[in-house]
Amino acid sequence: MTMASNAPTPALNGNSRVQRLVRRVRELGFAATLRKLFADRIMRRSTSVIVEYQAGWSTVGDGAQSPPWLSFVIVRQGEPLPPLNDWLAWRDAGFAAMQAAGKVAIFALDDGIAIGCVWLALADHHDPVAREHYPVREREAYHYCWLVDPADRRRNVALPMCRYMLNNFANLGVDRSFGVVDRVNRPSYLIQLRMGFRERGVKVVHYHLFGWRWTAMSRYDGVLGTVNSKDRKMLRG
Repeated sequence: MTMASNAPTPALNGNSRVQRLVRRVRELGFAATLRKLFADRIMRRSTSVIVEYQAGWSTVGDGAQSPPWLSFVIVRQGEPLPPLNDWLAWRDAGFAAMQAAGKVAIFALDDGIAIGCVWLALADHHDPVAREHYPVREREAYHYCWLVDPADRRRNVALPMCRYMLNNFANLGVDRSFGVVDRVNRPSYLIQLRMGFRERGVKVVHYHLFGWRWTAMSRYDGVLGTVNSKDRKMLRG
């Protein structure tokens, strides 16, 4: 399951770009790959909501127990990253830059190899590429860059990883966490809702036009949920 990601993209050589393109066509299909390339390179507009979690809110969800082969590790600044599988490996330089900036990572491991991750900013988060800035107060965390290898998305990785993050907030000195979820990213939104996250009433609109990016934020009342009206009805029920 691919979660919302703000990870910086490292420079790639030509062969790596071709390999990623071939892998994307295999995963998404030709038409979906073309639509993604258009959105990434030419024009895109997306709407997200900010969700938050505070200490004491429910973290229990059915099926959240970890499979016996799955383990987790917290990596702080200055600590070595775990070995990354092929799907994550091209992000190595981006992860190193995030770690050097003081971010904290939680990696999901299969036999010691990372197959997924989530990153936490424990101080103000600034992304110059996406032109986003999120103030982070004391004992807060901004969570972002949720990633799970598509080959492992049906192996019960995302829910245990979210649960592990919440259960370790106290060890990280965190009482409250918040993050941005695209309204079309139903799996990420529903997993976080299931774990006790709630909408904060802040809408984030991302614009991308021929390489230029900017973000607009506004407040709203009620629940926006995902773009699927059936989901909104279910969540309100």
